[in-house]
Amino acid sequence: MPVITELDGMWRISRRLRFEVWPAILLASLALAGCSTPKPAPAPAPPAPYVRIRNTGSNVVQLQIAARKFVPARHSGPAVWLTGVSHIGESNYFAALQTHLDAQRVVLFEGVGEHPAAGSGANADDNAIPAPSQQSSLQSSMAASLGLVFQLDSINYRNPRFHHSDLSIEELRKVFANQHPAEGKAAAGESFEGLLQAMEGDSWLETLVQLGLRFISASPKLRGLSRLALIDAIAQLQGDPAQLRGLPPSFKQLIEGLIQERNQRVMRDLRSELARAGRDSSLSVFYGAGHMPDLERRLRQELDYHRAGELWLTAFSVDLAQAGISTSERDFIHDLIRREFEQLK
Repeated sequence: MPVITELDGMWRISRRLRFEVWPAILLASLALAGCSTPKPAPAPAPPAPYVRIRNTGSNVVQLQIAARKFVPARHSGPAVWLTGVSHIGESNYFAALQTHLDAQRVVLFEGVGEHPAAGSGANADDNAIPAPSQQSSLQSSMAASLGLVFQLDSINYRNPRFHHSDLSIEELRKVFANQHPAEGKAAAGESFEGLLQAMEGDSWLETLVQLGLRFISASPKLRGLSRLALIDAIAQLQGDPAQLRGLPPSFKQLIEGLIQERNQRVMRDLRSELARAGRDSSLSVFYGAGHMPDLERRLRQELDYHRAGELWLTAFSVDLAQAGISTSERDFIHDLIRREFEQLK
């Protein structure tokens, strides 16, 4: 009888995850990864993943994100940190990130949108900060439902060393408008508009996801299971949604376009900052973890930098015992997410 009861419970969890929670988990894992990376050129040493799962004990599962230090390979010069980030996490995670970023001479940060200038400079957006009106409704809701906090609410972007290094929405629209329709790029532009609506809470998809988030926040155990599912989903992606070959072609083109164009802007700004920085200076690129493999390749190939160290920070975790999650339920979630991603791959 207990076996039947447990199997019935797992069946109910499976249905709830698939129909109520899975849409939120998939969309959130894509968003938290910061889009995707294009197919890499052959390289002797491909970048290692910027995300990993750690079990600190039998009951605690952690999602960790890397910050990696790079220095010039053949001469002295400024150090560059590629600081990956999960856009939602525990408050002490963002506190540790803030301490790390405040130690840098310059921080180049992401933020698609029209940002009001917070200071003056050669670039009108040089010291721009994310505007509260543009905070992602979806990611804020996801954070709250999981008992976490949202990046834009937790990082102090008013530090004068923080410099906006991203494209505006209009610049991205021009990118997709200039793509050739025969290659299916027009559909990628339509997907971009749909993504904007979803992330800003102005679509039927956001309504569906919000419904699932209400179920998550109402149950401590379901909240723990959803955290586990999100950790497994991000780990399956390894920070790179381009692995999901089962995605519609227009969406794959969208995320490849987003990563390439935005990373080009970052590299342009980074070159300018390196030219002004002292040899003993330290700079940071503060972007979603999904941008980091491509940025690392560019840093190595274009600027001849090599890795000199790394720092792993725990974005969020799940205490299985505290959440009332059994070993069999943990394994069930892991296998469920793996199967879902195998279908997408």
